[in-house]
Amino acid sequence: MIRVLSVFVLASAACSPASGPGPEALPVPAAAELAAPVNLKSLEAAHDWPYGDGANLNASWDAGVKALLSKMSRPDAIGAITGAGFECTYGEAHEDYPEPMAVCSRSFATRACQMDWEIASTADKGMVDEVDGIFTRDCVGVDRDWPEPKKSAIDDQLAPATPPVPPT
Repeated sequence: MIRVLSVFVLASAACSPASGPGPEALPVPAAAELAAPVNLKSLEAAHDWPYGDGANLNASWDAGVKALLSKMSRPDAIGAITGAGFECTYGEAHEDYPEPMAVCSRSFATRACQMDWEIASTADKGMVDEVDGIFTRDCVGVDRDWPEPKKSAIDDQLAPATPPVPPT
């Protein structure tokens, strides 16, 4: 009985009309055709920060920060940076540099990694003069740490036994 059914299935498959060519694969867009990030939040969302290659992530962060902020006025750049959740500290003003350097940082932790992003910027005559971005990562173990392996409490998967006590 099984042999008869097998012959019948094979015969019906051989007699059925041939299906046309399969659907064509969609072309993969070139890197230049991908949408460029329009703000720091979209730049952050464009990458796999806990698992991506640290060198590539750092280079992408720096290039993205420069592309987004380098043509802005100082107030607009600081607004964009703080609007993305960064906290800024400022250097001291000087007669040669009346607009002090801003160093802004943001940290985020998952169960696997502690990630830190930093943006340092200077301004001249109300416009951003120089801007740099730095990304660092400390993960469980040391194989994904960036830029160098860091032996820390996260490597032992331990949190502090008691929360730190704020200074009085």
